[in-house]
Amino acid sequence: MMLPTDSLVRFQCVCKAWRDLIRDSMFIKKHLELRKSKGKGYLLSVLMDHDPDRAFTLICEETFEEAMEIAIPFQSVEMSLIVIGSCNGLLCLSDTERYGTALYLCNPSIRRYRVIDHPITGVVGSSDPKNDCVTLGFGYYDQTDDYKIIRFVAPGDGHDDVLDLGSKYHKTEENTKVEVYSSITNSWKDVVVENFSWSLLDVRSELVICDSVHWKAFYRDTNKDVLVILTFHLGNETFGQIRLPNYEADGEDLMEYVGLYKGKLSLFLFHQVVNPHPWQENDCYLWVMMEYGMEASWIKMLNISVHPGVVRPLVFTKNDEIIFADSEQDLVVCHFDSNTAKIVRLEERGYLNFTNYMDSLVLLEG
Repeated sequence: MMLPTDSLVRFQCVCKAWRDLIRDSMFIKKHLELRKSKGKGYLLSVLMDHDPDRAFTLICEETFEEAMEIAIPFQSVEMSLIVIGSCNGLLCLSDTERYGTALYLCNPSIRRYRVIDHPITGVVGSSDPKNDCVTLGFGYYDQTDDYKIIRFVAPGDGHDDVLDLGSKYHKTEENTKVEVYSSITNSWKDVVVENFSWSLLDVRSELVICDSVHWKAFYRDTNKDVLVILTFHLGNETFGQIRLPNYEADGEDLMEYVGLYKGKLSLFLFHQVVNPHPWQENDCYLWVMMEYGMEASWIKMLNISVHPGVVRPLVFTKNDEIIFADSEQDLVVCHFDSNTAKIVRLEERGYLNFTNYMDSLVLLEG
């Protein structure tokens, strides 16, 4: 049961009984649970450019050394990929040229994938689908063993650069169309929401806590927009919101990045710096919601000074760290518990997209 995923895939060829056992859904789930508890953890990076020889790169979570490269199981020279999310060894990917339309569920460890090519239609107020604002989310609902993709589409000016992965404002709220894909039914359905009152900021999200996916959004409160965290429950498929803590004392013009720290909803605040002074250090802050859903339980855990500043947060790691790109285009690992930061040296690979990853047999059956 604790054998590596690639070994189990090869052992399918031994006999029919072994093949049927390894492909059994209960065996796959039990193997995943054991890998989570005792297996190695990785960060997975994806080179996002038009390179026919592109590959996923696994990076050891503890040493940040490159462990191996895994070929992408489908080929298209014209394609540039972005990771929407990673869960249980299953990746949700989208082609940046057809963001939100050309989608893939892919398990690179076993080289299995599913194409989900679903056009965007029926957006009220849309004059040109190419200019629509698209936000995606990805998550797993354990009770039904279902992997779901959430797609928001609103008429507007579109995202300036989907590779930026940063804040992109959906100017229209009430005409936002919401759709959900289910891996069980391999189909999409509309989610009817009366008076959708949020303007989404994130291009994508894989942050799942308490069976809900989370995005940053503006909520229209009387005559002003309030920054909140929009939630979507994967089970009952309903929306909610969580207010952010009052961090005015931390300074002005702070950027927000939402993640998972020690299993809790967290907020990383930073001053986005592009051209810092040689002597300048920039303060960053970590807020943690100690009891999920209780807005009064937000606590500022720590602040850390970093040089030469944060330009683009990439991922919260499972080792209680955050990786970000600094103004010199270096990758920096900031460890919250020890209040230290260090530069990670990787091979020059262009624009990288990181996510947490654990190999699995998911998507092998069927």
